[in-house]
Amino acid sequence: MYRIRDTIERTPHFLDRVFTAFEKEYCHQRGKAAAESFAGRYAAKEALLKALGTGWRGDISWTDIEIGNDEHGAPSVRVERAVKLKMKELGVDKIHISISHTKEHAVAQIILERLTNLDTR
Repeated sequence: MYRIRDTIERTPHFLDRVFTAFEKEYCHQRGKAAAESFAGRYAAKEALLKALGTGWRGDISWTDIEIGNDEHGAPSVRVERAVKLKMKELGVDKIHISISHTKEHAVAQIILERLTNLDTR
């Protein structure tokens, strides 16, 4: 958590490179817990890139992934551009996400689901 907090304080442009306008607004509304929310969303984006097997490279931008919330407050994921193309290439239809954070740590887990059969025999 402190690493995200320190990075935000040291490098204000970090927020613009990594988070969408929606994410920044949401996290800033958390007041003193803003760094925790940013860290959780960062962990979720990193988990998604790892689940896709790409990491952060090539045409992929951190802002191609937006972590929001559904109507019940549960975290949700919206993808764009290169991440959306990679998901289509892999046949991924659904993203399951879990985020948890404390004042010291943030973790996220992503499960990618393929609902359609891609048997190419």
